[in-house]
Formats: sequence, structure tokens, C-alpha cells
Amino acid sequence: MNKKIVVGAAVVVLGVAALAVYKVMSIRREAAKWAGPMKEIVEENVTHEDSVTHTRFVSLVNGPVAAVQKAVWDVENSQNTVENIKMSKLLESKDNTKLVEINLEALNLPLQNFTMLWTLYPDEHRITFKTVKSQAQDIEGEYQLEASPDGTRTRLTYTSVSKDKIAVPFPQSVVDSADRETYVNTVRGIEKALKQG
Repeated sequence: MNKKIVVGAAVVVLGVAALAVYKVMSIRREAAKWAGPMKEIVEENVTHEDSVTHTRFVSLVNGPVAAVQKAVWDVENSQNTVENIKMSKLLESKDNTKLVEINLEALNLPLQNFTMLWTLYPDEHRITFKTVKSQAQDIEGEYQLEASPDGTRTRLTYTSVSKDKIAVPFPQSVVDSADRETYVNTVRGIEKALKQG
């Protein structure tokens, strides 16, 4: 075999390996930014059982419950307010349900595409969601809203159960950081929508 071909192949393999290591290190650095306490989260509980993750985040949002509920329910426009959401498209709307396609990118992980069914329970100040179609995860959960005694703030409780459909090639801590980043950016998006009116 020609020595130049062997050396060239070795250089290509080393280049690809270096790029892969760089990508993994970049994802871990980005995940570390989202690993610790965040001012948007006043309570957090994340547990894992095999490929199933149970998540609970609680936030206090400056805004009355009706306005916060309206902002959360406007999920089809979340690409305009939530940094992680690269595309949100209303596919169908009927009564208090919406079918929405969402493209989500957290940390530097690959873009994920979800089609989700959202249901509003206005009198309960509750919005549920579940995955109808996705590549990597099935997710089911809800946002529960509770007004503060003076009506100026809203306690936002997010709970979800997600089940991985494929083996995730990243440590669980990276996936947890990606979930935390998405939630924090959602809270920031809600606050942005409240300011815009």
C-alpha cells in the first residue's frame, strides 16, 4: 500500500477524532453552565429510572395568572420568545386543544422535532402536553398555575415524565442540563411575552 495513502488516511482519522472530542467537550462546557441553581427555578426535583425521567420545576413569574396562562398557551408562537425553540407551527386547533410541531435545540445537542398535543383546562389554570410524534423521546406533562394572594405573581409548576426512545450518547447530567436550559428559557420567554403584552 502506498505510504502517502496510509499517512493521509491516518491524518483524516485523527482529524475526525479531534473534531468529535471537541464537540463532546463543547457540549459538556455548555451543560456545565446549566447544571447549577438558576434564579428562575425556586424548586427542582429530577429523578431517573432506567430510560424514564421524572422532572418537576417550580418558578415564580411576575404577572397575573390569566396573563401567564395566555403566554404558556400561545405555544405555537413560542419560537418568537423561547430561545431554544427554532420552529413552532400550529397544525390543528379545536376547542381547548392544539396540535403543534416544535423544533427544539438545547445546549449544542442535535435539533429535536416534536409533534405535541396541548390541552388547556382554563378553570383549573392547567395546560397539559404529550408527544404524538418524536424521534428521541416521548414526553407527557403539565404546567399548573397558581395565583399569589395579591394576584400580581404566578407560581408556575412544570411536571413531566419523559421516556428515551433511543440510547442517548451523552451523560445523564448533560441531558438534565439541556432540560433545565429549555425550562429556564421557557420561563424567560413567558416573561418576555408578558412584557410585550
